[in-house]
Amino acid sequence: MPKVTFLPAGKSVEVPHGTNISDAAMLAGLTVSQPCGGKGTCGKCLVKVAEGQVESRPATRMTEEERADGCVHACLSAVTSDVTILIPEPSAALRDVHLDDAIDPTEGGGAGIADLSPLSTQVRVTVPGPALEDGLSDLDRLDRVMKPLLGASRVQYPLPFIRKLAEALRSSGGDVTVDVAAGGAHARAIDVRGGHGEDGGGLGMAVDLGTTTISVQFVNLGDGRVLSTRNGYNDQILCGLDVISRINYAAKPGRLEDLKAKVLASVNRLVREACGDAGASPGDVTSCALSGNTVMTHLLLGLPPENIRLAPYTPTALGVPLFTASELGLDIHENALVRISPCVGSYVGGDITAGMLVTDLAQDREEVSLLLDIGTNGEIVLGSRDFLMTCACSAGPAFEGGGIDCGMRATTGAIDRVTVDPGTGMATYSVIGGGRPAGICGSGLIDLVAGLFLTGLLDSSGRLDRNGVCKAIEVNGRRAFYTVAGADETRDGTLVRISETDIDNLMRAKAAIYSAASLMLSQTGLSFTDLSSFSVAGGFGKHLDLDKAIAIGLLPDIPLERFRYIGNASLAGTRLALLSKGHRERQQEFASRMTYMDLSSWPGYMDAYTAALFLPHTDRTLFPSVRAGKA
Repeated sequence: MPKVTFLPAGKSVEVPHGTNISDAAMLAGLTVSQPCGGKGTCGKCLVKVAEGQVESRPATRMTEEERADGCVHACLSAVTSDVTILIPEPSAALRDVHLDDAIDPTEGGGAGIADLSPLSTQVRVTVPGPALEDGLSDLDRLDRVMKPLLGASRVQYPLPFIRKLAEALRSSGGDVTVDVAAGGAHARAIDVRGGHGEDGGGLGMAVDLGTTTISVQFVNLGDGRVLSTRNGYNDQILCGLDVISRINYAAKPGRLEDLKAKVLASVNRLVREACGDAGASPGDVTSCALSGNTVMTHLLLGLPPENIRLAPYTPTALGVPLFTASELGLDIHENALVRISPCVGSYVGGDITAGMLVTDLAQDREEVSLLLDIGTNGEIVLGSRDFLMTCACSAGPAFEGGGIDCGMRATTGAIDRVTVDPGTGMATYSVIGGGRPAGICGSGLIDLVAGLFLTGLLDSSGRLDRNGVCKAIEVNGRRAFYTVAGADETRDGTLVRISETDIDNLMRAKAAIYSAASLMLSQTGLSFTDLSSFSVAGGFGKHLDLDKAIAIGLLPDIPLERFRYIGNASLAGTRLALLSKGHRERQQEFASRMTYMDLSSWPGYMDAYTAALFLPHTDRTLFPSVRAGKA
């Protein structure tokens, strides 16, 4: 079999004749970036053939210079003989994440914790010593104390717990601290230590399992205090930028396990970092609440996601039982209980049911509210005390910097604010973290497109002005570009500029979201003006200028005071579920009450989407405050 050697890792592997380079890399324990999921459409899996030859299918997204330099696309190239492949280093942006912490649980329409009842807690008990005449074991004597204390008819004791029990009892004269998950008539012991120790409720963990980014938060279970928060990229983005790409990637043998390993590695890496911040060890974490969309939940559990994208779009599971950390592969206490938030449908998951806990939708109100969570997908929830409806639309990664040549997440170095001078058409900007820019994030892109449109440098179809009135606009054949930052201004000496293709990607994303929300409202006989509140969740929302978002037609033209930015609502809601039985029950109620609407089956959705593919919309009466050509 041909031998493939990968540099700079220096790893080699023998593979069957005809194996593509990306699969060979996986067998060698390496990953080649494949944002499109290996379909050969993104051009991001570029590698260099240093020695030997491969057979490659035609690649359209490659320059002549790259081709002459021996570059090929890994997913389109097959190994036919011994070969040496150079894999480029991953983007520095993947190692530099700057995201906002979740909002405080006491904010958000009274979504505070009235009943602190966490998934696990600590109890301090004194167990009578052994006696020759009673015939009771250590476990019997502990159980007799635990049941009445917890009000439980049964307490489950896992084997690792039992192994530690004798030493814990005898080292402290029967005084022990037990971490336990109480569940009404049934409870489960997690850990035992000799002595009563210091006051405290133990350590819990909330996890927001996002398609692009993951957030891990450590919480004191005794009082609900947040001890540390860590955010980082999901390593799965190397295998696909969106959930459909990852479903496609998972279809090949061995790749589902690869995706599972990558997401676990991402979470466990953040756990170690959060431990350092909190001065704790992973074994101190005795319970975990985790929320993710339906596809991410499947990939974490190792469930095949293929049927989610095939009619009739049926997931393997929407709700799952409690697991232990060891069952899932989480590097926290092996007996720690893990609760995964209930999902609603194929593309509306537990991140949304968690996020609802910090919105007006969680209140018993007659007024109608809307929640919009903007990420790689756009999820929308509409409702009141009388009804709840939800849908999801494929917005694509544009709002998170994906699919944009100079795009990046809202991280350090990203241009997050842009102002276009109405006289010269030139841009001024701000950068997250200060210093020189490395690219532009979603909020900066929205500012820029809105500014160009309002100053007349961009028409409603997304075409840049070609009359030479603005020095920042460059025309190259049929393509036109707008330069935000010159090469002398940026970190790496390359231009930060956007093309009309980039603008088109943004317009498609905003059209998908606006049309889905408007169509959902129309199904209930309502319009945007009937909403009492409009909550916006998502990583880039903090930097979002509402006026600019309205100007491009992403958000409706309603009074600004009705909008609320709620940050990482999924993480905030997951923390509430970790800490409160009442919130866990409410979240479960949301999942059972919500009517899931499949946009693909809605007549009229494509018409609504097409109408929204202009700035701000083909129906200008929907945006009376937007006046193109004026600053």
